Amino acid sequence: MHMLGQSFNRFEAKRYSEQVAQMIQSKIIKDEIKIGSRLPTERQLADDLKVSRSVLREALRLLEASGYIDVKKGPKGGIFVNNVFHKPISVLWKNLADNGHITIDHIFDVRMQFEPYVMMEATKNATEKDIQRLRDLYVDVDAHFDDPVYLKNRNFEFHVILAGISGNPILSTFTKALLEILAEAAHNFLDLPFEQELSRIHREIIELMAQRKLTAVKKMFKHDILFLKNTLKKTVERDETHKQSKGGER
Repeated sequence: MHMLGQSFNRFEAKRYSEQVAQMIQSKIIKDEIKIGSRLPTERQLADDLKVSRSVLREALRLLEASGYIDVKKGPKGGIFVNNVFHKPISVLWKNLADNGHITIDHIFDVRMQFEPYVMMEATKNATEKDIQRLRDLYVDVDAHFDDPVYLKNRNFEFHVILAGISGNPILSTFTKALLEILAEAAHNFLDLPFEQELSRIHREIIELMAQRKLTAVKKMFKHDILFLKNTLKKTVERDETHKQSKGGER
C-alpha cells in the first residue's frame, strides 16, 4: 500500500498541504493511481510523505473538494480515488442556483448552444466499441420499461458517456457539471411516459451515430434537449400554480 511515498521529492518551503495535494492529484491524473482504488490510511500516508497528520488532513480536504478523492466513514470507509473533476464547477453553480442566480432557462440556453457540438464530436470520434457501449446501456431497458427511476438513470448516463466519447476533457468536465446542476434542478421530476420517450430518442440517436449521419444526429439531439426543457418547464409551472392555489386557500 506504500504507493505514494516512493518517488516524492522533498517539499519546498510553501504550504505543505497544497504541495501534498498537488502531488497526489498529479498521480491520479497521470493514472499512476487508479480510479476507485483505496489509498493507505491517514497515518500511513503521513508517514510515507513525512508530514504531520494535520498537514495530510488539509491536503485530503483540498483533494476531496476538487473531486479527486472521496473520504468515507465507517467500517467499510477509507480514502478512495475519485474522478469527479467537475465537482468545483457544479458546486459553484449549485450555490448560484440556490440563491436564484441560475434558472432552468439559463441551463437550457447553455445546453442548446453547447451540447450539440459535444454530440457532433462524439459522433465523429465514436469507435465501434463506443457505439456498442451506448447500445449496451439500453440493452435491458425493455425489461425495466415501467420503472421511471431506472430509465432516468440510463438517460442521464447516456449524456455522460457521450461527453467522454467527444475526446475533449474540457467538454467532458463541463458537460458533467452542467448535467449535475440540471439533475439537481429536476430531482423531483419523475414521469414514466417522458422517460420512455427519451429512451426511444436516445436509442435512435445511437443508431444515427453508428451511420455517421451528422445532420440527422444534430437535429434529433436538439429535439431531445427541447423535449426535456418543455416538459420540465410545464411541470415546474404546474407545481408553482398548485402551490399558489394552496396558499390562497389558507
